[in-house]
Amino acid sequence: MTERLMIDMARVYARKRRMVESEVRLHLELYKASGAELIMGEAHFIGPKTVEVRSNDVPVRVFAGDQVFLDVGTHAAIPDVPGLKAAKPMTHVEALELDHLPEHLVVLGGGFVGLEFSQAMRRFGSRVTILERGQQLVAREDPDVAEAILQLFRDEGIEVLLNTELLEVEGLSGQGVKMRLRNSHGERTLEGSDILVATGRVPNTQGRGLEKTGVEIDDRGYIRVNERLQTSAPGIWAMGECAGSPISRTLQPTISELCTTT
Repeated sequence: MTERLMIDMARVYARKRRMVESEVRLHLELYKASGAELIMGEAHFIGPKTVEVRSNDVPVRVFAGDQVFLDVGTHAAIPDVPGLKAAKPMTHVEALELDHLPEHLVVLGGGFVGLEFSQAMRRFGSRVTILERGQQLVAREDPDVAEAILQLFRDEGIEVLLNTELLEVEGLSGQGVKMRLRNSHGERTLEGSDILVATGRVPNTQGRGLEKTGVEIDDRGYIRVNERLQTSAPGIWAMGECAGSPISRTLQPTISELCTTT
């Protein structure tokens, strides 16, 4: 009979850190070899194509250019649920920094990020519960695909609660939490040790001074772009997660293509 495996989360975390640091070193070396100047700091627009950069390493600097490219990314959204922010839940960032195994991880959201962490933590040995407000996991997938994933997760011992709304949270993630839930059968209480929030993303466009550029954003804060990732402001482009057009997630022209084609 095979002995029960034990997971050393401190070693898992250490290995992850080594991998990340190796990737960072590689990309820094590539920047250096390319001749491009890389400045680590906070930037915001002070004019249509003029950016001010603040850094701990160098004085405030101002840059102006003919072409400006925005790739500011997104961050995890925290739903406005009473007690949730005060509970200091994990996002994917903190989950990747764990040096211990959660006893009972409650995952908010049945999208791909939530599913990936749920399965990983369950296989490490955590008890896992997924809370999803919708009728199925991975809402954008076909129902038969979602049903197959649901059955797979339940076969692995992952509890999945669909059509379930989180009403209130008490406690502190990592020390113990109590959550009040509601579904078609009424209200119930769920207790867990840790919370992971995986309910969507928010674009990092606030505080960037975009109002000084003529760059339009949509009602969710994403930058409006056309099929070539051009913004509403001439000479300013947006790409990656901060660009709101669906095509921006599949079409990523090179910078040379963007500069030479108008």
